[in-house]
Parts: sequence; C-alpha cells; structure tokens
Amino acid sequence: TYDSRDGRASALGNVQVLTAQGDRFSGPELQLDLDRFEGFFLRPEYHFARTGAGGRAERIDFLGPERSTLTTASYTSCTIDGGGTPGWLLSADRVQLNFAANEGIADGAVLRFLGVPILAAPTLSFPLSDARKSGWLPPSINLDNKSGLELAVPYYWNIAPDRDATLTPVMYSRRGFGIDGEARYLAPRHRGEVQWHWLPTDRVVDASRYALQWQQSGNVAAGRWAHEGVRVSDDSYWKDFPRLLGSITPRLLPLSAQGERDWRLGGVQTTIYARAQHWQVLQDADPRALIAAPYHRVPQLGWRGSGRLAPWGGLRSGADLDFETELNRFELAHNDASTGRVEGWRAHALASIRQSWRTPGAWLTPKLAL
Repeated sequence: TYDSRDGRASALGNVQVLTAQGDRFSGPELQLDLDRFEGFFLRPEYHFARTGAGGRAERIDFLGPERSTLTTASYTSCTIDGGGTPGWLLSADRVQLNFAANEGIADGAVLRFLGVPILAAPTLSFPLSDARKSGWLPPSINLDNKSGLELAVPYYWNIAPDRDATLTPVMYSRRGFGIDGEARYLAPRHRGEVQWHWLPTDRVVDASRYALQWQQSGNVAAGRWAHEGVRVSDDSYWKDFPRLLGSITPRLLPLSAQGERDWRLGGVQTTIYARAQHWQVLQDADPRALIAAPYHRVPQLGWRGSGRLAPWGGLRSGADLDFETELNRFELAHNDASTGRVEGWRAHALASIRQSWRTPGAWLTPKLAL
C-alpha cells in the first residue's frame, strides 16, 4: 500500500527492494518513506553493491540514502562456501553504516574466521570500502620466558593515498615499555619502507635496545638504485626478540646498496653498476657458538653487455658480442670467528664473440671466448 499524502509505502510478504545504487533488500515486511528513504525492514537479507558486502538482520532502520542501522545483524564481504559459512563473518548487536563517511560501527561485535571466533569487542569501527582507515587495530598478546607477558596495541595512520604508518606501543612485564613502528611510501619512480623497534630502557640488561630495518628502491632516467639493511643494538638481540628480525639469517644482518645505469654502444646494450654489501655479525658469548662471517664486498664494480655488432667482411649479419667485467674488494668483519682467511681485491673479465651462418638445411656458429 502507498499513502500519497506522506509518501509512505507499506509492504507485507516477500518484499524486495532494489535501490538506485544497486543495493538489494528482501524480507517479510517493509515500511518506507520513498522521498527521504527513511523507514524500516524486518528480518531482511541484504547486499550493498557499493561495498560488495551483505548479511542478515532482525531489523534495518533506513536513516536516509547514506545511513542505516542494523539490529542483531551479520555482515561479510565473502561469498558463502559449500558448507554455508563465509570465510569471515562479523556479527553484532547493532551495526551503524555511514556510506558518506565510509565508516561502519559495530556494537557488541564478534569476528569469526571460518566459523571460529577470533575477536570480540564492545565496539569495532571498520571501513565500508577498500579505502584504508586510520584507527586502533586489534591488540596482540604474547608470552615467553625472556620478556614475560607482552601486550601490543597497534594504531594505523592513513597519512595519504601513497603514505601510511603503523605505531605500536608495547609493554613487556619483565623489560618495560617499548614502541614498534612501520612507515611506507609510494611515488611514481620511488618506493620505500622502514620498520623499527625501540626499548628505551630494558630492565633485564639495564640498557637501551633497538632494531631498524629498511628498504628503498627507485628509477632515475636510464638507471636504477636500491638500498636495504637490518641493524640491531647488540649481539643478544636475536635471542631476546626473535620475532622482530626480518632477516632469514638472524645472526647475519645484511646492509647493501646498489646503483645501475643502462646505455647502448652501437648495437650493444650495456649496464654499468656499483654495489656494496656489509654484514653485522651477532656473535655469542659462548666461544663454542662463534660463527664465521661472510665477506663484506666494499665495493663491487662491474660492467656487462650483450648485443650484435654491425656486419663486416661482406656478411649479411653482424657478430654477437657478450662481455662482463667486475672488480671486488673483500673484507672480513672485525669479530669474525675464523682465522687465516685473507682479504684483498679480485678482478675478473669474460668476453665472447660468435658468428652464425645459417641455411635452410644447416647452420654453423664459431665462437671465441677469453
């Protein structure tokens, strides 16, 4: 039924609504002001096209085209699998959706993954689209015999579309207060990321502790550059904070930088490069647990190229040329456990030239390499 005096529609039995935005609702009973899109829907199933998410609720109150309140509701953007359960599902006593602000607020919320509850909170705030949103993230709790009880509460900061950061205050029951952080940026020709962990005063060792990990890369004209590294405050860091080191070799922490540039010489494409690699070696106080460190390479200089030379001697095609040459300085870490290993320079060069003759029935390719 429709009352033209106040613009209100009432519907009973198998009610379906499709909005101009593509949102769909279906259920047994609806009352709606069509001009202002205000009213309620009882026991609906719903799907918001703008977010690709939906679910069920005991009641939806429409507060305008951009705002809704769901009572005793479920909410997910995952499709339902063969068992009838979506990958993740948010259930709440009440969910407020504000599409204009791109924000949802769930009261009395429980988040389930594959049917298993993984998070419960009096209030949760979440974005309604793929856009990022600043705010507190779920806390993490860890317990070990070195730091005791660890409680971390991260805050995500959406600085700009191409920059963000996460700051995480951490409390260790044995060591004291610390802070973790991560910052990232993207630019048309550059990108980078830095992570850090800082403990101003570690009560166990009565000293400041830190870890720093970073990587950056970019392009400049015909060249490329990159640098990355991991550094920590002391030799025992890898044992006290094993989960914080991103290196696959926790006692050998790399530091490297490199730059490359391309150019053509005739028909030969060449690349010249400069690199450096340095290691922080974390030795153990037990002399039986000392390790031999890899060599530093400071610097590593090289030039390589390949291509086809111009034809000569009446040949239809030119010869193919490949070459590479490199100069390295090898040094040992000051706390290397091995003895008798030498330091010094090493240079090598390799070049080859080949000429091919081909017919429909045979081919021949002489090659000279030095």
